[in-house]
Amino acid sequence: MRTYRIEIRLIQLSVFLSVLVVIAGFFGLWDNKDQGQAAAPPGQEEPAPVLENTKIVTIGDSFTFGYPGNTENSWPAVLGQTSQIEVVNKGLKSQTAQDLYSRFEADVLAEKPGRVIIFVGNGDAIKEVPLETFQQHIKAMVEKAESNHIIPILALPLPYTGVQNTIKEFREWESSYAKEKNILVLDFATVLMDTDNVYLEGLLSKEANYPSKEGYKVMGEYASRVLD
Repeated sequence: MRTYRIEIRLIQLSVFLSVLVVIAGFFGLWDNKDQGQAAAPPGQEEPAPVLENTKIVTIGDSFTFGYPGNTENSWPAVLGQTSQIEVVNKGLKSQTAQDLYSRFEADVLAEKPGRVIIFVGNGDAIKEVPLETFQQHIKAMVEKAESNHIIPILALPLPYTGVQNTIKEFREWESSYAKEKNILVLDFATVLMDTDNVYLEGLLSKEANYPSKEGYKVMGEYASRVLD
């Protein structure tokens, strides 16, 4: 009888030890899992994911084309040279957001870039395109880019004499929309103009309202800093 009780206790002890082993293993597993997903130490940023497709298409109006000069001295050309990546300039003169949208598949999707910079709004303001129409085509281009695994980047239209109020509306909406969608924004006015929207010395061409060759150089270098 005594031997029987000892055997029972040994069995109970074995079961108890087995349960302890299982519990210890369970917590160890979760500890390892947490360690594998641990965030970077305080003060140390996690490395940004590597962008495999570095090709960029810039689609826009005269400001992207490089008017009154040519595409060789445009800000997209400077961006490509400074960042040493392929940048395709699809800027055309006198364009609106609707014009950009109508050629988006041929000029952007067909190029298969990793990113697209959409820079438009001045033509819309000059041609008195309603804000709602401008919004509609910007959103449509962003959606088309994202659905094709292309990262959209929005460049805010530049202040322009004669249509400042409309440009202000476009800029405010586009900034808000970009924030809502977590889209990167380029604001060339911050490097071209002072707080009164007057071009800095040497950055305005003889053609009023458009950057000089040096102005486009400043724009391209700014874009390179933001995108790198």
